[in-house]
Amino acid sequence: MPPKLPPRYRTQVRLGRDQDVEEWLATDTALDRPVLVRALAQGSDDLRVTRFVAASRAAASVSHPHLSAVYEVGSEDGTAFAILEWNGGVSVADRLRASDPLPPVEFLPNAAGLAGGLAALHDIGSVHGGIDPSAIELSTIHPAKLGAYGRVTRNGIGTARDDVSALGRALRVAVTGSEEPDVRPSQVVEGLPARVDAVLSAAEAGELDAAGLAAALRSVPAEPRHRGSRGWSWGWTVPAAMLIVAMALLGLIGLTIEVDPDSPFLFPASPSPDPTAAAPDATTVPPGGDRATLEAAGKVFDPFGEGTENDDLVAGMLDADPDTAWSTERYFTPLSSLKPGVGVKFDVDGAPVAVSVRGSVGTRFEVLWSDTDAGDLDVYEPIAAATIVAAGVDLQLPPRPDGTWLLWLVELPEQSEGVYFAELHTVAFSG
Repeated sequence: MPPKLPPRYRTQVRLGRDQDVEEWLATDTALDRPVLVRALAQGSDDLRVTRFVAASRAAASVSHPHLSAVYEVGSEDGTAFAILEWNGGVSVADRLRASDPLPPVEFLPNAAGLAGGLAALHDIGSVHGGIDPSAIELSTIHPAKLGAYGRVTRNGIGTARDDVSALGRALRVAVTGSEEPDVRPSQVVEGLPARVDAVLSAAEAGELDAAGLAAALRSVPAEPRHRGSRGWSWGWTVPAAMLIVAMALLGLIGLTIEVDPDSPFLFPASPSPDPTAAAPDATTVPPGGDRATLEAAGKVFDPFGEGTENDDLVAGMLDADPDTAWSTERYFTPLSSLKPGVGVKFDVDGAPVAVSVRGSVGTRFEVLWSDTDAGDLDVYEPIAAATIVAAGVDLQLPPRPDGTWLLWLVELPEQSEGVYFAELHTVAFSG
């Protein structure tokens, strides 16, 4: 029987049962969007209702990209409900039942993000109390999210240390596909360094808090992407022989052009770079040479997403330190197929005449301007567009009065198989 809900919600499909909580897919008719309903069993005692409501309300007070958002909480006549976001995905437990553990490229960014979300929950003095693979939700267009709030905890009470231990265990199972504690991720998953084993073991042993677990996972170096080399094929013998003959003939007739031996097309070689020439320091030299770098403050602008995107990292691209950066979220499909873009607004102290952008090669972006700190993308005036290449991009800017500058990312590079994101380690306005 569907739970009793406010009139704006129309239940559609019963999804299953999570302990004493029924889960339903419903429609929020006021906003015309799908939502997940978690409804406590009818006739629950007062203490159970109180704890369910408290856990759901605590989750509702935290906004984090790796925590399922809670929209509404209510209770009446021995039952309670919580309305959560519906991301259309499945849980880690569902994937494990289908023998589909998390691949390495999805594991590290999502594991660190989940630990960060748990840290945000702990920061307000709340605990989850029921973390396992079924509490971690996955979808193709969203990062992994921690949900299943309001579960029955051990003796009715959970601790932050219990949460971290449970998350470490759930992450280990998620990537290995095994409940056995002796099965270590690096031993069974190609592409995960042994450092992951040590970090998750420390979490399970209660040696890390949630913030420490997030930091430790972010510090694990990603394995380089290896592409298999193609073996010898007899199909290449004829072209190879022709190439050798052609090069021999060119040598015999004494052509005066310089041939690049690495080019199969025999184009004239580019002049060799001077090995003694010093490479420019892109992080300290402001665009335009002698112009001074202007002070600027930035904030994430994500009007077509969840409104946040690693907001705490924005300062990393304004501090002139190449080792710090702002990063977008990890996406598992090209950004342009999900939303028009994501960006950062800048309040610049002065009138900039140029901007220097350094970051992930292949990132395509636009520079826009508005005379106000507008929340509508259409209000912004397009100024320039570019794609980041190895040396970065320096763009001249037309004179504009005080206002807001917007760096709007419209396409992110594929950093590993099926994972798209961009890091910007330098954005410098100069005047």
